[in-house]
Amino acid sequence: MINGIKYLGHSAFYIKYNDFGILTDPWFMHNKNVMFDIEKEIITHIIVTHGHGDHFGDTIQIAQTTNCRVIAIFETGVYCQKMGINATGVGMSGEIATEFGSVRFLPAYHTNSLPNGEYGGIAASVLIDVEGIKIFHAGDSGLTKEFELIGCLYKPYYAMLPIGGYFTMGIDEAVIAAKMLNAKEVIPMHYNTFENISVNPYDFEAKIINQGQNCTIMKINDTLAF
Repeated sequence: MINGIKYLGHSAFYIKYNDFGILTDPWFMHNKNVMFDIEKEIITHIIVTHGHGDHFGDTIQIAQTTNCRVIAIFETGVYCQKMGINATGVGMSGEIATEFGSVRFLPAYHTNSLPNGEYGGIAASVLIDVEGIKIFHAGDSGLTKEFELIGCLYKPYYAMLPIGGYFTMGIDEAVIAAKMLNAKEVIPMHYNTFENISVNPYDFEAKIINQGQNCTIMKINDTLAF
């Protein structure tokens, strides 16, 4: 795969950059439509925004298979460590140096519990800096003024935003979040996986374009090159 972002469905992405492969919220191994072999692809890091099953997903299995590093909010990271995983549990808003650049966990307006039902710490969004390429993954979040601050301070180039509603913000709120973030490229996620988050992403695209931003609707297995 060329350097870029591959969509693995729902909120799962694979970011490939030279010798690094970063998975975000890797819930995809149940989906036969996803073309991604964890034993053949480079996987060096997994970044988890929170512990809900459709985000934490396949983290343990992938980490056990690849011995990659998992990075998550503190309580979720500790849970992974107890499972024998090479994991780092981090606090909110601090920048964590990585082999490819840095990761910064930022606020998300959502709940968080682990697969065993325990409290997973604060739900988070995450800013991934891959040697200067800034990628913002909102995780699961409602609309909050935090997006404006994130846009002003960190200036992400890419912004992955949930648009499905019900569990997160919907299309109209995500459009406002995109404007606050002022990202150059907006990517919708977390929609049409379940009946209660069914929306038309092209409605979102039209509104994003109307406010002067680019929007890329990624189908499963699509890659957006850097």
